[in-house]
Amino acid sequence: MKKRIIALLLSTVITASLLAGCGNTSGQDATPAATADQPAAADQSADQATADSEAQAADTAEAKEPVTLKIVAFNSMIAHIDSIVAKNAGFYEKEGVNADFTYNNSNPDNIQALLEGKVDLVSAGATAVLQYIDQGADIVIIGGQMSSGETLYCLPDRADEFKELNQETLAGKKVGVSRMNTGDIVFRRILKDKGVDLSTIEFVELDSQATVTQAIASGEVDLGINFLTYRESAEGLGLVPLTHFDKEDEWPGFVCCRLFTTRDKLNANREAFKNAVKANIEAYALIQEDPEAGKKAALEDLTIDEATLQNQLFDYGHVGIGPNPDKKNTSEFYDAMVNIGYSEGNANVADHIDTSLYIDALTELLEEYPNSQVYKDLWEESEATNR
Repeated sequence: MKKRIIALLLSTVITASLLAGCGNTSGQDATPAATADQPAAADQSADQATADSEAQAADTAEAKEPVTLKIVAFNSMIAHIDSIVAKNAGFYEKEGVNADFTYNNSNPDNIQALLEGKVDLVSAGATAVLQYIDQGADIVIIGGQMSSGETLYCLPDRADEFKELNQETLAGKKVGVSRMNTGDIVFRRILKDKGVDLSTIEFVELDSQATVTQAIASGEVDLGINFLTYRESAEGLGLVPLTHFDKEDEWPGFVCCRLFTTRDKLNANREAFKNAVKANIEAYALIQEDPEAGKKAALEDLTIDEATLQNQLFDYGHVGIGPNPDKKNTSEFYDAMVNIGYSEGNANVADHIDTSLYIDALTELLEEYPNSQVYKDLWEESEATNR
């Protein structure tokens, strides 16, 4: 049955276009530096700090016997950067996880590998994983990776036509999409919420987001939706952004990539998966508190250059990264898939989102680093989205 589900989904769920869309570490207090007037005291303090650090590391290593998890993620974009930084900055090792990493930039292939038992922990687009859940796969979402990151483009001389996106401005228009891409789901949900009759719009389903970009530039479509990795190529062709779908009257915080495993794997080794989530939270904190260190760790494995990473992650905006499983917005995303007819509504999706690992991991980190503003902010966010 499982193989039949996989075969069915590989032919219908996700095209290759979805592959693109889709300070101090952890808030620790720094040890004061030695001054010229206090060399002996400083040396003594440094020796004590080193001894304390080594003792803590020894205690951690003794308490957390390493457990191997086979992890698969994308490295062609920033979407799964928390996992990449957790690997290269040593957070998986710190938390007792022997992270056996594979990079493969294909949602369907990676989910299939999970269901066939070849890997243990996967990051993939929300549309893909939720569609598998809808079709019967017993997958459990335990964390987040990315949110937002989608943009609606048009030619510059037509921007004034679409200052308002409503029934009057969109009826009869052609909108280029990669079917079931995150932006496709989000745009249709926003329009339905505004009372727009989707049947009056011609959604032109194209084979890739690169093709969508070209179709807008050539005038084949009036509007088109693309993920942030295509922003430079879109703007290079002279296209202008109309909206990023993250305004208050649209869908702020809509989810994209999620972190997940199977229920059987989770039940067999919950502690290891909790520790992996904890490592991802620490990686997120590093990126926030020490961006240069975060970028350095990410660039060890990312296939994009530093300038692109800086632009996508920090400069351009309209994208979020983070480890929060976000039960609220993930459930709303699934509901949107059902309401626009992309999913059948077979699943109680709340049963496939386990927020307890994230909450337990974050609780531990707040106990370890009670002054970390990053962890405090994540806790506040979790209270609003995971209860």
